[in-house]
Amino acid sequence: MNGNGSKTATKTARSTWGRTRFGSRSVPALALAIPVGVILAVLASGAALLAGFSQQQPLLGAAVAAGATVAPLTGLAWAVLVDRNTLRGAAARPEESVESRWYGASAAGAFHDLLIVVGLATAVLFLTPLEMDGSTALVCMLIAGALSVGVRYAVNKRRG
Repeated sequence: MNGNGSKTATKTARSTWGRTRFGSRSVPALALAIPVGVILAVLASGAALLAGFSQQQPLLGAAVAAGATVAPLTGLAWAVLVDRNTLRGAAARPEESVESRWYGASAAGAFHDLLIVVGLATAVLFLTPLEMDGSTALVCMLIAGALSVGVRYAVNKRRG
C-alpha cells in the first residue's frame, strides 16, 4: 500500500509485437518466432524436396517452398508463442467481446446453411445423372461455408 491507502499495481509494458514469457523471464515474441518460422520453413522445404516437388531442379523447388512458407510459418509461430497480456490494444477477455459473439452466431448460422446446401446438393446428385468428384465437392463446401460465415458476420456487425 502506498501513502494514500491504495494498492499500486505493477503493469507489464505492452508492445506492438508482444513478448513471450518463460517463467519470470520474457523475450520479444518476434525474436523467438522468426528463428522458429525459418526452421519450420526449412523442414517444409525438405518435405517438398523428398516429395519430389520439383523433378527437374529439386534444390530450386526446395528454395521456392522455403521462401513461400517462411512468412506464414513465422506468423503462426508468433501467434502460438506471444503472450496476449503483453500486446498493446489486446482485449483482456476476447471470448467475452462483441466480435466473439458475432463470430459465434455467424459460425452457428453457417453450419445450418451448410446442412441445407449439402442436403440439397446430395439430393440433386442422387436424383440426376450429374456426377462430382469428392475433392471438388469438398472445395465447394469450404467456399460455401466461408462465404456464409463472412456474410453473416458482416450482417451481425452492421446490426451492432
